[in-house]
Amino acid sequence: MKILILGAKGMLGQELVNVYSDTDVHAWDREECDVTNVEACEAKIKELAPELIINAIAYNDVDGAEGDRQEIAKELNVAVPSRLAETAKSIGATFVHFSSEYVFDGKSEEGYTEDSHPSPVSVYGTTKMLSEQVALSSGARAYVIRLSRMFGKPASSEAGKKSFVDLMLELAKTKDHLDLVDEEYSSPTYAPDLAKRTREIVETQEPGLYHAANSGACTWYDFAKEIFAQKGINIDISPVSGMMFPRPAMRPMYGELLSTKMPAMRSWQTALKDYLENV
Repeated sequence: MKILILGAKGMLGQELVNVYSDTDVHAWDREECDVTNVEACEAKIKELAPELIINAIAYNDVDGAEGDRQEIAKELNVAVPSRLAETAKSIGATFVHFSSEYVFDGKSEEGYTEDSHPSPVSVYGTTKMLSEQVALSSGARAYVIRLSRMFGKPASSEAGKKSFVDLMLELAKTKDHLDLVDEEYSSPTYAPDLAKRTREIVETQEPGLYHAANSGACTWYDFAKEIFAQKGINIDISPVSGMMFPRPAMRPMYGELLSTKMPAMRSWQTALKDYLENV
């Protein structure tokens, strides 16, 4: 099978390339295909004629989307997947797109399944909800996979951001105390686990919407506490309210992603252990 991975130098993209290394995989990043250059990128994809297109491109600056980066967020998170889905349909390819727990308002303390009704509370969340709609209504054989708080090997692309895990490890080298938000429950997702689950979904399940976060949920404080405990780092941390760190965008207070279509993935703590053993 000929497979095209867009955003191949990102945190998820590079893991998808690894997972599909036994196939005819084509790993494209901005240098190979600038998705904002509509005609050129579409022509190049059609010339390649892949059977599977995986879109690992996204704008994920939640606060930036509330301000002067709103149009960029709409372009990358809505317009781009819409065009890619249409291109996939035109060449008979399967299309995979990724979304987020930010499509929910976070009012349910019991978590969210694939059947839960989206109700975003931020511009970023709205763009992700719209991206799901354009992909699933495109007429293409489309999969939408939701994740949350991704962590893993840092992206090799210039635009890539460090995950919360790497940020905490970095701060621990220079700080003896950290105040961490003890709110916003969500499900950390290990990039290699997500990449493996993505292939499993595409190869065994019908097109549609899926959740693929590691099992369990935690606050930012819980997450950091587990990171430092597993690494044996002695640092003083305090749980605080999100009001201590005012941010432009609202966040879902409860965003645990529950899978009803696939077996539960391993716990985020176990996945974290795997990652920390190699950093």
